Amino acid sequence: MNDRRPVPILAALCTLLSVPLSLHGQLPSDSGLAPGGELGSVGFATLTELSSGDQGVAQDTGAPEWSNVTELSFLLSGGNAGASSLGLRNSLRRVAPDGEFRVDLTALRTDAIRSQRTAEGAGPDDFIVREDRERERTVERYGVQFRYDRRLSDRFFAFGGSGWDRNLLGGFEHRTVTSIGAGNRWGPGGEEWRIRVGYGVTYTVQRDVTPDPERDDSFAGARLTLDYEHQISESTTTETNWIIDGNAQRTRDFRGDFSTSLTTSLASRLGFQTTVQILWDNDPPLERLSLVAPSGESLQEDVLVPLRRLDHSVSLGLVFTL
Repeated sequence: MNDRRPVPILAALCTLLSVPLSLHGQLPSDSGLAPGGELGSVGFATLTELSSGDQGVAQDTGAPEWSNVTELSFLLSGGNAGASSLGLRNSLRRVAPDGEFRVDLTALRTDAIRSQRTAEGAGPDDFIVREDRERERTVERYGVQFRYDRRLSDRFFAFGGSGWDRNLLGGFEHRTVTSIGAGNRWGPGGEEWRIRVGYGVTYTVQRDVTPDPERDDSFAGARLTLDYEHQISESTTTETNWIIDGNAQRTRDFRGDFSTSLTTSLASRLGFQTTVQILWDNDPPLERLSLVAPSGESLQEDVLVPLRRLDHSVSLGLVFTL
């Protein structure tokens, strides 16, 4: 088909308590944000097609097709409380009859300004207000993913890829996962829908912010992937991606990354997209906490406790096609 449609954008963002044009980041309940603050936000995404044709499924004949999706978002809040968030996502694809190559970039940073006000003076009629503001980084995530799928037949494919992630607040300085495997694919061969299920092996190198004495920094494992794309109607598309990684040396250590998006075309070059992402780490990294007595007195001792297993995000945004 020759008409262009908005392409689903994969979100890798943490949940926001406020909802601008594009939701990004996660601010804790004690971040200092309060009603009455001035809020400004800008969020937009651009899709640049380097060649015409389908972006998701290659035709049996013809030259390779390139496509690129870029999403940029910015959130700014000021007044009685303040916060700022900057997000960038980019997805580059090369679709050819013999395979598909994809590069995904992700960057997200959110800062919250915590404000504490005190009244200092001799009495209710004689005082001054002092205010202390402190900027705190609440979300910081960066990542890049490479993957190549080689078509072996109408129903089988092989894949290989590598990814790098950095999430200090998530407990690790960096994580590199290299994978290789094969899988099955189903679909009519056009752009209506397709399903791909992959099975592979992985090698992971991870450096935690707080090292776990019982876990190795590098280990082999297994991977299961599911990719589903569906052209629901002339104006609506959906995409679902599910990745499960397991540690072969530590069976309770497995992770899941599930994301699903729905894109609706509002005009020939404008669309609206909703994305939900769920991240599960069954054996999350550790954090070091100071131990205090019930009375509040410090015991001058630290303890290691795991971070939360579940992270989730919801993003709403506009998609522009150029």
